[in-house]
Amino acid sequence: MLLAVGSLLLGLYTGLVRLGVLAPGNLQTNGMLHGPLMINGFLGTLISLERAAALRQHWTWSAPVLLALSTVLILSGITTIGSFFLLAGTVMLVAVLSYVLRIDPALYHLIMLLGAFCLLIGNVLFVMNYPLFELVFWWVGFPVLTIFGERLELNRIMRPPMRATQVFTGIILLWMMMVALLHLNTPAPWYGLMLLFILPAAWMIRYDVARKTIGSTGWTRFSALCMLTGYFWLIIAGIYASSVGQPVAGLPYDALLHMIFIGFVFSMIFAHAAFILPALTGMEVPYSHYFYLPFALLHGFLLVRVLTDFTGVPELQQIGSYGNLAAILIFMIGVLVQVTRANLVNRASSPA
Repeated sequence: MLLAVGSLLLGLYTGLVRLGVLAPGNLQTNGMLHGPLMINGFLGTLISLERAAALRQHWTWSAPVLLALSTVLILSGITTIGSFFLLAGTVMLVAVLSYVLRIDPALYHLIMLLGAFCLLIGNVLFVMNYPLFELVFWWVGFPVLTIFGERLELNRIMRPPMRATQVFTGIILLWMMMVALLHLNTPAPWYGLMLLFILPAAWMIRYDVARKTIGSTGWTRFSALCMLTGYFWLIIAGIYASSVGQPVAGLPYDALLHMIFIGFVFSMIFAHAAFILPALTGMEVPYSHYFYLPFALLHGFLLVRVLTDFTGVPELQQIGSYGNLAAILIFMIGVLVQVTRANLVNRASSPA
């Protein structure tokens, strides 16, 4: 988990390197590693770690270990062995989720497995030195489908109609097909893909339990707000990308990817942090109104970043980037402070 957090911090650092704000350090921290660090080093390690902790079987830990080691090796310049570990870790993640699907053949486990397949395809193309813009939507599929699968699992209490669940699964399968068809370099799959960003997000707004829990209090209300905001960002991303066409670089490319990764993925990380950390470490995260500050900063500065494309003012991109980075760090600091405070209180109240 420390390596996952380290990858997140290095990913944020390389994002600033990519923008030209900072210079590369002693490690192989050039700006082109921003995406791989965030996808594999952080999200890949964290999600596979969560699966391993839930299954409690020794062999399942190989996925997060291999993914974490691949990050260390690639950053150290040992790219050949690092690439082998990267692929091995991804294959093991696919194996873990295949095992989960076999012991519990549910649609939400199938969707999570499809997300891992997206990561595997993206990493194979990455190791083969494909341009990032040609493989990035395979990487996008990993956190997006994983989150959709997990939300579908949690939403069983809402009991969506079987037909609606089947339609949702069909949308996901079509989504993967459109990503594959992007390699044909024709415009039709792009517009189909963007529509398939909008539809599952709208489905989730309709059926996610967050619609009910938004009226609650504490972490439950905060999580619901994060989830619903994340779904809206996916819808905005789909509409935006349909209007500008398929970007391969520049401000539209930056805006689209960060609507997905910051607006949706990190919003979901904020939403689930209070539940993931206790599952992985046993440490509770007491709620505080403080967490609305990084939430507001995350989405407010993302909006500033997106406006860069409409205003043509490049300085707004840097301002938005600084704000997003600050929001993530402020959230992490808040979690650390709350966990430390809770541990100190527990120690003080425990009998000698």
